Amino acid sequence: MIVYVSGGCKNGKSSIAEKIAYSLKEDNKPFYYIATMCPSDEEDKKRIIKHRKDREHLFFETIEIQRNIKNLEKVCNLDGTFLIDSVTALLANEMFFENKIFYNAYKNITYDLLYIISKVKNLVIVSDYIFSDSIKYDDITNKYRKGLAFIDRSCAKKLDVLIEVCYNNIIVHKGKERFEKIKLC
Repeated sequence: MIVYVSGGCKNGKSSIAEKIAYSLKEDNKPFYYIATMCPSDEEDKKRIIKHRKDREHLFFETIEIQRNIKNLEKVCNLDGTFLIDSVTALLANEMFFENKIFYNAYKNITYDLLYIISKVKNLVIVSDYIFSDSIKYDDITNKYRKGLAFIDRSCAKKLDVLIEVCYNNIIVHKGKERFEKIKLC
């Protein structure tokens, strides 16, 4: 099953995504947490340590892939269950790299994610919903937001389930019947 989890920042979506991935994992098959965050300061490093500790009980094998997400096929068994957290960080890593801005990074990420979606059986993808505020942003930020929206929309067409998390509440936008079969731990 392919599940996309979207929602605002720090609202419980990663925790829910972990529970969904755990419920999808199959016995004797690999169980991967694909971490995309590239720490830029001490706060990020502390958050990574906290997240690893928080998910210890789920027994993920954590793989760090900050760029070129398609490379997961080189280091993982595609027969496993995957949680990619998050597309938001992945786009930032690809778009802003080595003091340059790559405005078309979203195209490569979309291609790579659609490829992964076509190759794996169980995948949960986390993305941030950053489109509902009324702030006027600069051109670079707007291009980042449009790139993330493009990735979200492109992937949504290929998903079994699309959910939004709002303060630990789940809103199912696609695949309600399939989602109801998932037993959250």
